[in-house]
Parts: sequence; C-alpha cells; structure tokens
Amino acid sequence: MNYAIFCYREDHQCLGLCLEQIRSIDRAAQFYLFDDAAKPLFPAQVPAGNDISYKITYFARRGNLNGLECVRGMLGCMLDIPGDDPVIKIDADTLLMDPAEIIRSLKDRGKVAGGMQCSVPLAWAGCCYWLTRPAIKAALELLARREWPENARQEYPEDETISKILLYLYGSAGVDVLEFRGGRRLIGVRTCDPRDLEEIARLARGGVCAVHCGQMAFYHPIVERDGGTIREACARIMEAVLEGKLKEKEGI
Repeated sequence: MNYAIFCYREDHQCLGLCLEQIRSIDRAAQFYLFDDAAKPLFPAQVPAGNDISYKITYFARRGNLNGLECVRGMLGCMLDIPGDDPVIKIDADTLLMDPAEIIRSLKDRGKVAGGMQCSVPLAWAGCCYWLTRPAIKAALELLARREWPENARQEYPEDETISKILLYLYGSAGVDVLEFRGGRRLIGVRTCDPRDLEEIARLARGGVCAVHCGQMAFYHPIVERDGGTIREACARIMEAVLEGKLKEKEGI
C-alpha cells in the first residue's frame, strides 16, 4: 500500500515510530513523505530506505493543514504518487495497528475513499484516511470548477474538506465514514498516565485500526517531568503503545 505523510521538522521522532509500525504490518509499504518548506526536517532527520520517497512542498499549510491552497496541494501530492494503488494518508503521530478495516472498505465494500469519524459528524479524522486515484482526481476537478467561499469563517481543514467533497461526489454508496463506536476503530490518546497507557496499548491490539498520539494538550506533564518538546512527548506516547505491543509478542 502507498502511505502519504505530510510532515514538518518537529515530527522527526514520531515519524520514525510511525514508519516502523507500518513496516511491521505491511511489508509492501511504500512511503511518500511530503515535508513543509516553511519548517522542513533537517537532512539528518529524513528517514532513509528504498521504500521511502521524500519531497519538500511549498503550499501554505496554515498551521495544521488548513485552507484551500493546502487541500489542493495535498491532493496534488497524492495524485502524483506513482502507480494506481490507493493512498493511505496518515499523520506522523499516528500508529496504524490493523489495516483490515481499510482493506474491507476498498476491496470488500468497493468504496472509492474512506475514513473514521471522530469529533466532526460525517467527516473523517485527519490522522488516517484512504483514497483511490479516481477519488483524488475527482476531488481536484471539483475544487477547480466550483465556487468556494473564502472568508474568516471558512478555514477548510483538510480532513473535513476532502471528506465532504467526496461525500458530495459519491455519496454513502461510494465513501465510508466509519463511526467512532467508542474507540473500537480509532483511539485518540488523551492521557499520559502509565496505567491508562497500558490499557490503551492492550485495546490497540484488539483490532483497532489506528491510534492517534497527537493530542498534545494532554501531554504537558511529560514535558514538565522529562523536558523536551511537546512533539517529543507525542513520540513517548507512541513508544508506550508500541512497548505494550512488544511485551505481548514476547510474552511478558
């Protein structure tokens, strides 16, 4: 499968863990890293490997991937990925635990795109969603031909915008917006308590599709205790989830 990751300098520790986990469950994974020219990874931070393609992008991201320019830029990057296979867009601070739900969406249900609803009704969570090439192309064409109001109230976050565009084009017959269902498909980690993290790690091994570890507002105790940046704290949360997976594998 192809994986598109839109990253920036402070993602470097999370990024390595994200790639490591995907490689453990998808040996055919191909990674396409789209770095931010405004604050790119240092050369020494760029992961190496035959399965990695790296490109610096210059479209404005307006913070956390917002705005029509950003949406067009992201879709254009994903359309440029070689081949015809679908693309999974995943954030650097997210662990893909089990791709079975994605495979069911694309192959069994024949959807052209899909994602998991979290906080916004009938819209995907941006940490992990999947798109076929026809869906990417159709979304770009709609962006080019339709009027899009641009004002202070319209922020156009990438996840909401892309999911709404594709629901408009294909409806529920063509697009999956999977219900949250209490974290049974997607876990957003909102704690740094070791006991809670141990339980989350256990739940994450029970068929959950992805674990998002970028809820930075909840990780300040890690920074206060251990120092470092808040993005480094996100990486420590990812390590805690993966450590639980490793313990189970080793029978600890």
